[in-house]
Amino acid sequence: MEETQKLKYCFGLEREVAEDIIFEEILPRLPLKSIIRFKSVCKTWFNVITHDPRFPVQHSKDPNRTNDTISSGFFCAPSQLFISGDEDQCYKFTWSQYQSQFMSSCKVLGSSNGLLYGTRYGNREIFICNPITKHIIHNIPYPKNGIDIALASDPYNPNLGFTIVAIVASHENYNDDPMLLNFEVFSSKTREWQASKNNSGIWLPYFNSLLSRKNHAVFIGGKIYWFVTYHLSSIILWFDVDKEVWGVIICPDEAIGNYLIGFSDPSVHEKIGPCDGELSYSRIMGNTEIGIWLLREEDDEFMWVKKHRVNLTRVFEDNWNVILKTCLYPEKCIYQKKDVGSFASYVHALPYLGGEDVWFTISLHAALPKVFLLNLRTNELKLIKDDVVMEHPFYPFVPTLLPCPT
Repeated sequence: MEETQKLKYCFGLEREVAEDIIFEEILPRLPLKSIIRFKSVCKTWFNVITHDPRFPVQHSKDPNRTNDTISSGFFCAPSQLFISGDEDQCYKFTWSQYQSQFMSSCKVLGSSNGLLYGTRYGNREIFICNPITKHIIHNIPYPKNGIDIALASDPYNPNLGFTIVAIVASHENYNDDPMLLNFEVFSSKTREWQASKNNSGIWLPYFNSLLSRKNHAVFIGGKIYWFVTYHLSSIILWFDVDKEVWGVIICPDEAIGNYLIGFSDPSVHEKIGPCDGELSYSRIMGNTEIGIWLLREEDDEFMWVKKHRVNLTRVFEDNWNVILKTCLYPEKCIYQKKDVGSFASYVHALPYLGGEDVWFTISLHAALPKVFLLNLRTNELKLIKDDVVMEHPFYPFVPTLLPCPT
């Protein structure tokens, strides 16, 4: 089939449409999921979508673009799945043979503006990739004594390159308590690690367990945020990428000390995430509620603003049949509606991404957690793709066609 005929067939047209109208007026307004499909229409479309540097920028910034059917959601590692609240609910990333071999040796540590990053071959090198465009950057050395890394990149200004910030220990013995921590910065412009300008360091106790992969770093508004836990306390550590200064934020007063009864690991039940340009903080409080806050900054001062309060008792009572689907043997489930306080401890928070939806997982009598999406307006609970295996961890992810910055 000739390309002109393919275009007519694709759009159901009876006459030809100029290519500049298609590429500049029509395609940039389509959802990302459709764009991915349309790469297969013909070679011209494939080359424009895949290789023309102007197209992904135009697509991402077009104010008239229809809502993506794969918008914000979570990248599920190591299953290589993207899950969202759309009707299809899951999107499987496919790789070439070389890319599959490459990714099999990688450990994803986080996401930043549509890019995944992590380490390869243990902690020998760092990689960055866009799973939509399949663009991969690697051979970035991992810093000596590095404890955790985070990627800072602006997809709308790829010419600015990217920055990786690492938390490094003052020595190799990570079990010392307390421990002096410093920051090192890797720039794509200099291609080397350098100590941050403000290298005063920070003393934190019990650091050997506080940056578990149950939580992830979040880059938003020019700052990187790490969620830090020790004992029954939790704080948020931040680093300003441009000024290279750091600070500490205390979690919301209402949430401090309000942990699940009988559980000592707060990192399982509280998460931070990106939410419409702000940092969100989600917390399962007591055994019956999910609290959600947003972080605001005014005159260099941070303040928490309460966004939502979710009553788990009401949610579970209204959606009990959906909850039972998490059980391996629903007919043998020992819990009843009245036992909400007993099984709420199996609920794990996921970062709040904005809007009317709240995400969390439930692992009630199941080997792997089930992912749920709660609509706050209707109180309807939806089980995301029951027949697909999804493994921890989950990273907030917004697909983009923009290339990896270099």
